[in-house]
Order: sequence, then C-alpha cells, then structure tokens
Amino acid sequence: MSSTLRILLFVAGIITASWILYRIHKSKVKVEDAVFWVCLAVVLLLLGIFPSFSYWLSGLLGIQAPVNCVFLLIIALLLEKVFTLSIKLSQLEDNIEILSAEVALRTKDLE
Repeated sequence: MSSTLRILLFVAGIITASWILYRIHKSKVKVEDAVFWVCLAVVLLLLGIFPSFSYWLSGLLGIQAPVNCVFLLIIALLLEKVFTLSIKLSQLEDNIEILSAEVALRTKDLE
C-alpha cells in the first residue's frame, strides 16, 4: 500500500471522526448513526496506521491488491448503511400513510 493512500486514509479518519464528534456535540446526529460513522472513522484510521491488516485481509480473501481490499471494505460498509437507511425510510413512509389516513378520518368525523 502506498504511503499516499496510508496518509489519505489517516486524514480521512481524522476528518470523519472530528466531523461526527462535532455533529454529536451539536445534537444533529442520532446516537445509532453516530456509532456507525465513528466506527468507520476508526476503521480508516486503523487501515492508515496498520497497513499490514489490509495485506492480511486481502490474502485471506484472495484479493490481489491490498488497495482493492480497502476499497471493497469501505464500499461494503457504505452499502450496509444505505440498506439500513432504506429500511428506515420504508418504515417512515408506512407511518406517514397511516397518519395521513387517521387525519383524513378525523377531519371527516369533525365535519
């Protein structure tokens, strides 16, 4: 793994952790979402500090280049987050349908 990628991972981890901690302090992020982003920042920091882990993981998974393993890991984590947000969005849309139906029934009863 090149030193440029190591530095980039380390800096991205620091920036991500700082941003999330700032947003938590301003109460703009739910705790469960903040845990995910802090964990992602820690993974980036660890990959930047200990590149041997990416070599080990790429060998374990049969991936030729450790850089591809890092990208695969990050993409997999972000896909998991998108899937989780998609589930939450579906649940909220269902709640909106139920609430709008209740409001319509109540306004009809008032008339």
